[in-house]
Amino acid sequence: MHFTGKAFDLPVEREIQTHANLVLLTRERAYKLKKPVKFPFLDYSTLALRREMILNELHLNRRFAPDTYLGVAEVTEAGDKLKVGELREDLPESPAPGVVDYCVVMKRIPDDAWLPHLMRDGRLDESHILALMRRLVQAYRAQPASDEVKANGLPENLRHNTVANIAECEPFVPDCMSRERWQRLDALLRGWFETHHDVFEARVAQDRIRDGHGDLKPGNIAFIEGSPVITDCIEFNPLFRRLDTLCEVAFLATGLESLGAFDVAAHVLSAYSELAEDDYPEPLRRYYQAHLACVMGKVTALQLNEPEVPADQKEHARALAAHYFALADFHAREPHVVVVMGIMGCGKSTVANAIGAHFGWRVVNSDVERKRLCGVNPSDRLPQEAYSKEMSVKVYDALYGAVGDDGGIVLDAQFGLASGRMQAVEAAAKFGGHVLFVHCDAPDEVVRERMDRRELDPSRVSDATADLLKEARAKYEAPGDDEGLNMIRFDTRRDTTEAVKQVQVRLLHE
Repeated sequence: MHFTGKAFDLPVEREIQTHANLVLLTRERAYKLKKPVKFPFLDYSTLALRREMILNELHLNRRFAPDTYLGVAEVTEAGDKLKVGELREDLPESPAPGVVDYCVVMKRIPDDAWLPHLMRDGRLDESHILALMRRLVQAYRAQPASDEVKANGLPENLRHNTVANIAECEPFVPDCMSRERWQRLDALLRGWFETHHDVFEARVAQDRIRDGHGDLKPGNIAFIEGSPVITDCIEFNPLFRRLDTLCEVAFLATGLESLGAFDVAAHVLSAYSELAEDDYPEPLRRYYQAHLACVMGKVTALQLNEPEVPADQKEHARALAAHYFALADFHAREPHVVVVMGIMGCGKSTVANAIGAHFGWRVVNSDVERKRLCGVNPSDRLPQEAYSKEMSVKVYDALYGAVGDDGGIVLDAQFGLASGRMQAVEAAAKFGGHVLFVHCDAPDEVVRERMDRRELDPSRVSDATADLLKEARAKYEAPGDDEGLNMIRFDTRRDTTEAVKQVQVRLLHE
């Protein structure tokens, strides 16, 4: 049946329509009904199927939000009115006279409790992330996987989705991504997959495959008094839920990144790894995130082929799909090595720390490394001999050695020689990554004023003083266009957030 034009015997405050569901919100409850639709991936076309899916939704979602999913109810029709019956735990196989549909009954979650709202309001903190990951890990551990579930993680069963997904993305070249971008994604999603079957087989052997949620996106997560509420798991096809738990968490991380919350995504992955005791290989996480971002891009771009979609909606879909494909490519090009360089006292460490905080990446600072190599505390002062050429070589070797196959790293040092900058490029290339240089500078009078002020702080790490500026400036080999560096020039008199924005745009869209 169709619900259009029929009033429900409920004090409805708002309706939410999707392609497959109708949700009615009252002051205290939410009533979710399945529309009588049939898609290639979903079938709600008969009353019997909707009954089955309603019961699935109740029981499957109680694994993640037991107090939110209250029960199910029958929907009866009387004239032009639809009435929701009493709350119950089960539904008869044969509908009683007058029953025309069914619904899931939930506690209403306040609008401002959803994760995206918390992020926008600046109310999301580390405690939320830890609580969310604990809830997920507990749910995974409470339901050990059967052999049938585990089999879904084997490469022979993953191959079709991988190959089909990247092939189905190709028609959106060049509308939503360049040919070069698609080729990089193909090399990862098809090429890396085919040469690393052992990685996927190891995950099965490690018992990392679970019947999980299947649609773990930010908009399906809320927090009530700090406690996570995870809603709307996939109930219509178990194959969509039978995933590597890392893949499921990577889906959430990718969704957070699509909203610009790279730091939150990094916290999610870190908390999951610790709580699930999952020392997963970084290339696998990279593969999953690129794959999932491609899925988001492809699903969004499909609107471009639908004649009934208005032109303005298509343009929005094109831009959003391009954003998702750019995010996929962001992961395909890992590791990202951001070298923040510049003369002493120019403000590069402030910029480097801001970039590291935004992306959730480690910042390796040359002053800290020098103190570590000398065996002293970061705030201790060092003698002049600690700044010899030989020691400086060791310091920069430590920076290059910090580059690995994880998502990204920020190197914070002067990098005042062209040869040193080339070594940074080579260090990234060893892991298939690339380097973005952020050249920081400011007028000498600004630099001197900062250094004079910094010298009054006993906790400072740098030993450099303003009287060294002239000599340092003379020795510094400013990067020129002839080096061919992928570089952003940043005047540190500007707000540091501008540097972070420029870095994000460059990393996503270069």
